[in-house]
Amino acid sequence: MNRFSTISFVIISSLLFSCGGKKAEKQTEEVEVAKAPTYPMTVPFETGIETEREVLLSEIADSVRFIPLETSDKSLIRGIKEANILKTDKYFFLPWVETLFQYTTDGQFVRKIGRKGSGPGEFVWISQIDADEEKGLLFMQTTSQRINVYDMESGKFLRSMKCPDIESGDFAMLNDTTSVTFVRNTNGKRKIRLYIADAKGDTMNAFSRSDLFELNSQYSWMMSSPTDRYMFHYKDMVCCKDYYNDTLFTVTKDLLEPRYIFEMGKYSLPIDCRFEYLNGDGKRFQELAAPYLRYQAIETESYLFMPYTNWTGEKARKRRLALFDKKTGECYKVSGDGFIKNDLGSELPIRPVAALDSKTLLSVWEMQDIFKEAEKNPAILELEQLKGIDEDDNPVLMLVYLK
Repeated sequence: MNRFSTISFVIISSLLFSCGGKKAEKQTEEVEVAKAPTYPMTVPFETGIETEREVLLSEIADSVRFIPLETSDKSLIRGIKEANILKTDKYFFLPWVETLFQYTTDGQFVRKIGRKGSGPGEFVWISQIDADEEKGLLFMQTTSQRINVYDMESGKFLRSMKCPDIESGDFAMLNDTTSVTFVRNTNGKRKIRLYIADAKGDTMNAFSRSDLFELNSQYSWMMSSPTDRYMFHYKDMVCCKDYYNDTLFTVTKDLLEPRYIFEMGKYSLPIDCRFEYLNGDGKRFQELAAPYLRYQAIETESYLFMPYTNWTGEKARKRRLALFDKKTGECYKVSGDGFIKNDLGSELPIRPVAALDSKTLLSVWEMQDIFKEAEKNPAILELEQLKGIDEDDNPVLMLVYLK
């Protein structure tokens, strides 16, 4: 187990000078030197969530900002893949399976990017998005084994890139011409976990998986949710976290390296309890998978935020949150039904769905939930940034700026 620790160096400088027959001594100095985290780090999740703590937002954050998203006939949002929202200096990009919305960072609607169809620049369904802000490019992975590339400023379609595998369900860009695509093991026989490919879709490298199994079926099965995100960026790194694998990896063209190892213990879902292994038998899955936990890993400068819930069953509706302190190595459950209590003057609590950068957390509030909270605390609707909102409006983005 590699944990962050602080070590103290006692620096003793005893300088003896002979001056006029007297000896001068320098006082002993004790200096604490912070040691940088050593990776991979181990996250003691199983034992950590046995300890529950109240966490106040002021302990970890400086400020909060609410951004209501403009609502009109052209920009009516029916759904968002919340964990896949991207932010650049000028824009938010909000994907849903059939629409990609572009907004300014003030919440003003800009456009929808791309359109449904089978022609150039079109898509049947959207799997994931990524961006190269420096080059002004937006990338959209589609279910048609393509990655469409658009100009970020105009929304114009520029070109498309081929994915190496039709089962590619998630991706991230290493650069503007090199993609990493994640392949879900929908039938137990998908030997390749990750493909590194060039703009033509030719494989440059591939990383295999070991959790293979046999099914007496011609079908493939898959579980997914709006919070799914297997590939993402942290600072200058591309990361991969498979819900069936208790390791978070960093990915380069040549290497797949562990960054975090999650000790799930009794909460780790066994292969023979997976929905895919059970050949899509929902009843059996309900019976077998209920005791196990499904979690996200959202990395920031100082913490890993880990929203989690049971795979299925009654407890699957109960949202919970664990924190891992990268400095101390401590892991614990946050009290309060998976929300961090907001004591920064804006009342609405935070349950993160993604990190927009290493210092900014994102939460998405549907209007019905805001008005439900306002029934308990009417002052919420008096917040300057929320004045004038309507129950039929688009969601509100909540940005939390960490210390």
